Amino acid sequence: MPDWSHRKHAVIILVGILLWPVTWGHAAEIDDIYAMADQKRFQEAMTKLDAYLQKNPKDPQGRFLKGLIQTEQKHPDEAITTFKSLSADYPSLPEPYNNLAVLYAEKGQYEEAAESLKKAIKTLPTYGTAQENLGDIYAKMASQAYGKALSQDSQNRTAQTKLDVIRKLFAQQGPNNASENNSQKEAAPTTPSKRHGPAPQAAPVTTTQTEPAPTKTAEQTTPNVKNDVEASILQWAKDWSEKNSRGYLSAYSSQFRVPSSFNSRDAWETRRNQVINQAGTIRVTLSKIKITVIDPTHAQAVFKQDYRAANHKDSGQKTLAMVLEDGRWKIMEERSDN
Repeated sequence: MPDWSHRKHAVIILVGILLWPVTWGHAAEIDDIYAMADQKRFQEAMTKLDAYLQKNPKDPQGRFLKGLIQTEQKHPDEAITTFKSLSADYPSLPEPYNNLAVLYAEKGQYEEAAESLKKAIKTLPTYGTAQENLGDIYAKMASQAYGKALSQDSQNRTAQTKLDVIRKLFAQQGPNNASENNSQKEAAPTTPSKRHGPAPQAAPVTTTQTEPAPTKTAEQTTPNVKNDVEASILQWAKDWSEKNSRGYLSAYSSQFRVPSSFNSRDAWETRRNQVINQAGTIRVTLSKIKITVIDPTHAQAVFKQDYRAANHKDSGQKTLAMVLEDGRWKIMEERSDN
């Protein structure tokens, strides 16, 4: 899966990852389109994507990718239409709401941006990026209001003090922020993986020295986080191979989405215990591990899994949605793309 340069801009960031529990029947075709986009062959990617969407008009991944490419091509109104339509058809997806907020913020429509972020958070209360973005939007709105108050009364000490607090808050976020305020340049890119979508560049929101922009990305300093996520996954596979049911089950988050064939978490755990205990010798091997950091508390892992036991063998790609819980990366959702 290709990587896509992910850049942060003033106020909020564009998220290029779509958490969507589907069977990736058209994964190869979508991957080809992502590869084109990764190479910045946007027109070619859009042509192929339009043909794909004619055959699969409701596919959320394809429609999400279309909105991202439209954003990259500097067509914000078209991207807004795409994300709004996607949200209307799939209101349980939080990511399109966050990306709508990016586009609204670029237009200075901060109230609309805030409403979109509220919907994202309502859909996924643990969506840390949207939570932080909402705070930034409110800070931006407050900064503008305090600035207007000072323009009407330059001696308004209360408004000046509050504006200074906002400035200091953003100034504490590091040297990259100061650089952006002084030069209006983009921050250095990070590179999250494509699955759940690409993360194209969003046009910067104009800021002034009195309204500094926050510094954050969905993937800030990722190497240590990626190592931690990978270590948790390898430990999960090790416990599975050693038939350590307690360790294996502890790798799953309290938010884990139990397969629909089970009525409860307890029923699922009971069945997993039975399968592990009755399997005889187990060997689980993981390879081609790809970790994508979504935000400080969410990540995705994609890898090839080879399972060998006396009574069953299989091999295929697996995707895990990971969440940081109680200081440990745990599995929130898993799916096999065999």
